Amino acid sequence: MRARLLLNPAAGRGRGARRCARLEALARAAGIGFETSTSAGDLVERARRAAEEGVERLLVAGGDGTWHWAAQGLAGSATALAPIALGTGNDLARELGFPLDAEAAFRSALAGELARIDLGLLGGRRFCGVAGVGFDAAVAEYARTRVRRLRGPAVYAWATIATLATYRSPAVTLVTDGGEYRGEVFFVAFANTSHYGGGMRIAPGADPADGRIEIVVVRRCSKLRLLGVFPRVYRGGHVGHPAVTLLSATRGSLEIRPAQLINADGEGLGRTGEEALAIGVEPGALAVVRAPDMH
Repeated sequence: MRARLLLNPAAGRGRGARRCARLEALARAAGIGFETSTSAGDLVERARRAAEEGVERLLVAGGDGTWHWAAQGLAGSATALAPIALGTGNDLARELGFPLDAEAAFRSALAGELARIDLGLLGGRRFCGVAGVGFDAAVAEYARTRVRRLRGPAVYAWATIATLATYRSPAVTLVTDGGEYRGEVFFVAFANTSHYGGGMRIAPGADPADGRIEIVVVRRCSKLRLLGVFPRVYRGGHVGHPAVTLLSATRGSLEIRPAQLINADGEGLGRTGEEALAIGVEPGALAVVRAPDMH
């Protein structure tokens, strides 16, 4: 097996840097290469180089944002991404069955089976897990740039409460091959996987290997009502709520006014513009490692 470990030292607000020596030692003991990244662009290039060099498994130590950038370099190749969780949300690791302990995940990455999953598309940008426009993107941006002392899922819970105070709902026109929606919303989430935000089951029925994107529309409602629904998201209990509309699609478009933040895999991707955002999916675009069942 030809494998390599790629570490993002900035992941998890410095957690990556703190685990660097231990992960390098694990890689050395297993006889695999070890690299560290210096930026998002460097992650893309190092992942692309691994694919060009025929690496079978690229163990990527970081969080959802780290895996987002690595996937840009691996898309369409035979090199499989194996997520080693060191981030805030770690939702792709959950989706693929990986333990959140880095050393246990390292062992799983070398023992797991190879598979392929889809990549979602929003405005021409690939994403692994969930992309959002509106309130959830504003929450993710707040969590990424303004929450410093909290860790794990608590980051997103606090960011939700803080963002809600000043948020104003936009109007959307969503047209897909699986249905349409027009009206004011809190947010629209495009889910290739079921989890985001550190374990929220935003789209319980999402399957990253079915060639479809699950779309979750949360319509405008009172902020008090939204807070009442929020805790249910962690178990998928928001499904069926009158304020929630679910669609399943392979392609479509989204127009939104006024301009809103865009977020994918926890990474801020700027704001929407005047033109509609194209929605799509690339079936089987990313090779991954699925963790073995340890039970």
